[in-house]
Amino acid sequence: MKTVYAELLDDVPYVPFLYPNLGAQKRESILFLNNAFTHITEPFVTLVDTPEKADAILLPHNYSSLKNHHTYVQKQIDLAKRLGKHLVVFWHGDSDRPFPSDDAIVFRTSAYRGSQRPNEIMMPAYAEDLLDGELTVRLKHGGKPIVGFCGWADYKNFKNRIGTLVQNMLTRDKARVKGITYRMRAIAHLQQSDRIQQNFIIRRSYSGNSSTIKTDPKKARQEYIENLLGSDYALVIKGDGNYSYRFYEALSLGRIPVLLDTDCILPLEDEIAYSECVLRVPYADLSRLSDIVANHYSSISRDDFIAMQKKAREVFETYLRVDSFLTRSLTYI
Repeated sequence: MKTVYAELLDDVPYVPFLYPNLGAQKRESILFLNNAFTHITEPFVTLVDTPEKADAILLPHNYSSLKNHHTYVQKQIDLAKRLGKHLVVFWHGDSDRPFPSDDAIVFRTSAYRGSQRPNEIMMPAYAEDLLDGELTVRLKHGGKPIVGFCGWADYKNFKNRIGTLVQNMLTRDKARVKGITYRMRAIAHLQQSDRIQQNFIIRRSYSGNSSTIKTDPKKARQEYIENLLGSDYALVIKGDGNYSYRFYEALSLGRIPVLLDTDCILPLEDEIAYSECVLRVPYADLSRLSDIVANHYSSISRDDFIAMQKKAREVFETYLRVDSFLTRSLTYI
């Protein structure tokens, strides 16, 4: 088993990578997140008490939680450099800024293919495994393909609308246009199509925090799951970061994501044949989205449609569920 040294801060939660060693930290304010870690049971690494004994130095806190701890972060960078060891970093969040050391191994959720750095490794979001019991596959029917979406796809208010429009105007790279903008465009396009059956629940806001969510959490979650299960395809478009929880949650239920590809890098692309379970549509082809989905559905055989759903579940469980990915992350350390 790999050994790591970690200097913990008392006032900052530590990363799930250390839950088997130090105990799971439940955060009741963050809805649904705790359920993502239920399959973590065995330690991934052994903690050692001196850095000289370690295979690597671990930054034990999510980097996005360390905005006010610059001195602490630099200390860990310097320690790893002095000992000639890698610093291992987990960066779960929306930012795609570079980590301040090119020598670190950085596992991150958000990045764009055109600016990915050699030391960055894409990781899946901490997504809950939504499957309860046996996988239920959808049989191919004779009608139009059902595309589902349940979530935030409308402006919260006038301020949100203006802020989004201004930010988009200042964005040269069209892949970086705000996720809500692409969601609204895609949904509007699909709603106008006579080749698609829409299964949409549009919300003006979304929150995963118990203090700010505007709908009953249990009801909202149930509607979300039922929307996925009741659809042939799950429309997946990034949020503020260039990734989506919905992508992994759809896979967990054996549903086929229609991923609007905004220069996305998916985890373990060298190992996973995503084309066997994901319909990937470049964002530049958004105006053809309905035809692409409809043509895919009409051309795929009944057996292959079922096979894609089974493959989606297999990929999630084997590679992308939190416990599975963190086990595989050891190969990079």
